[in-house]
Amino acid sequence: MVDNDNHGSDSDGVGRRTLLKASATLGALTLAGTSFGSERARAAPEGPDTDEGGEPVLYQYFHTEWSDVEADMQRLADVGVDGIWVPQPAEPKLDWEHQTTEDQEGYYGEAHPYFGYLEPHPPVGYQPVDYRDFDSPYGTETELESMIDAAHDHDIEVVLDIVLNHMATEDGPDGEVELPRFDRDEHFHDYGTLGDDCYWQEEADDEERATYECDLLGLPSFDVEHDYVQSEQAEYVQRMADVGADGLRIDAAGHVWPWYFQYEINPLADDLGLWRVGEIWDGDKETVMEFADTGMTVFDFPLYYAIMDAFEDGDMTALARDEARGIVHEDPDAAVTFVQNHDVSGPNVGVDDEDDPDEYEEEGIEVDLAHAYLLSYEGTPMIFLTAESSAAIDDPHLEDLIWVKRNLAAGRAIDRYVDGGLYVFERETNLLAGINNDEWNDRTEWVETSWTNETLVDYTGNQGEVTTNDDGWVEITVPSQGWVMYAPEGHDDGDDEDDGEGEVTLQMTVEVDHGESVYFTGDADELTDWGGGVEGTWTDGDVWEVTVDDPGEFEWKTRRGPADDTGDVWESGGNHNHTDLHPDHQGWEDE
Repeated sequence: MVDNDNHGSDSDGVGRRTLLKASATLGALTLAGTSFGSERARAAPEGPDTDEGGEPVLYQYFHTEWSDVEADMQRLADVGVDGIWVPQPAEPKLDWEHQTTEDQEGYYGEAHPYFGYLEPHPPVGYQPVDYRDFDSPYGTETELESMIDAAHDHDIEVVLDIVLNHMATEDGPDGEVELPRFDRDEHFHDYGTLGDDCYWQEEADDEERATYECDLLGLPSFDVEHDYVQSEQAEYVQRMADVGADGLRIDAAGHVWPWYFQYEINPLADDLGLWRVGEIWDGDKETVMEFADTGMTVFDFPLYYAIMDAFEDGDMTALARDEARGIVHEDPDAAVTFVQNHDVSGPNVGVDDEDDPDEYEEEGIEVDLAHAYLLSYEGTPMIFLTAESSAAIDDPHLEDLIWVKRNLAAGRAIDRYVDGGLYVFERETNLLAGINNDEWNDRTEWVETSWTNETLVDYTGNQGEVTTNDDGWVEITVPSQGWVMYAPEGHDDGDDEDDGEGEVTLQMTVEVDHGESVYFTGDADELTDWGGGVEGTWTDGDVWEVTVDDPGEFEWKTRRGPADDTGDVWESGGNHNHTDLHPDHQGWEDE
């Protein structure tokens, strides 16, 4: 990556493990043309990054021991996974023998009719007993640190689950459960259980207090206003950083007062360099954004429900930007997107026979289609493959889509065509994606693009190349229950090193004073190797451009200076790269 203070390249050669290290900033933030002023108390931390210039991919492990995760690192690196999420490292109330499986009856007896088709129930690790003890059913603290070190050796970052909402219930499989660090009377609320005997739900004006202070699933809810609770949880967050974590996934965040994240947890995580994503299990965009606005990324549950409408109910218009149901439409930097996780299943994944919950339906083509959408759209995707999955993370179609996400999926999303069965969108000047949910018919449509007279290649190999016309329109065919991922020729297909053949045109739309020009510079000889730059050519609309031999993977930026001379004023902000050839201008450093 490039140090933007000196505009040169990093001599240490930082790889793709740059996730989670940038802290959130106080004050206003402008994103996608929308200004967030005082209403946005903290900006979300910068999300994952890749060394390819596209967008990153995260992967969830569940019910997998640390040693098995460690043994999987090379496969993940080969596929292109940038980060993993694993369960909480803490002593829990329940262990493997308390799960219901085909071979044993667990703590709750028979298989859960809802969660059973995702993973064995109950989940291990979400009923914490002792924050101090990192030995868990997943392995010892030493094994955890070894796994994290192995991940870092493969340029993969690690997000650890953390439970701040509750501790274990009082009754366990072996009798009463003691909490060595907390007093059940002093450090927890005692207002009953949500949806059952919650005291605050009896009061019409106290719905918020019910959500944040009554017990979730009978698990005792922390009083986060208590100084001792805050200090113990701060120490726990510190321990997560000490074992090498890069980020936190905050379980049941939607049941903790938002102010606690804004004023306590997020500032601490910033200081420790920890990224975080909150679980706010709610389909209401405003509810979820309330937590994003405290300074964290969030799981995009509103988009998840739109994905279910699109791929399970067969209405692809649910994904259109006009519907605006996702956090990804409001603030893509804050959205961690998903098709399914250990709590919720993907489209048409579930109990196959309601009378026999042991008969499960495997993940099918609808999940594949949803992943094609997720791995080409905006947001940071988190992939989870269930215990009944018919695919693996290194399945060829997933591996191709991960390559697309990391190499081509950059720029804002623009709807190009949408109806009940077909959705076509462009990642501006980088990727044209088409997804067809029609079970019987291929779909052929003319769509508008940002390219004129440009040959586009389907990088998934599902269709042949196409060429846009003088007006930027192109006719594409998307196969039945399939997808296409079109981009201009010249991108590395991931099999070999980028040979840099052909030419590439860099464009920047910016107005400069009379007698000045825009110069293009970057980490390639023809771009003056971060020197004064190559003078661009002006075209209508204040578009400046320059065409150079394609150097393969590269970074670049613009400078401003007198015409027929050299650029002496740098463009502000971060560097652009080879996948972003017509980005938004970021202003000048002297302005």
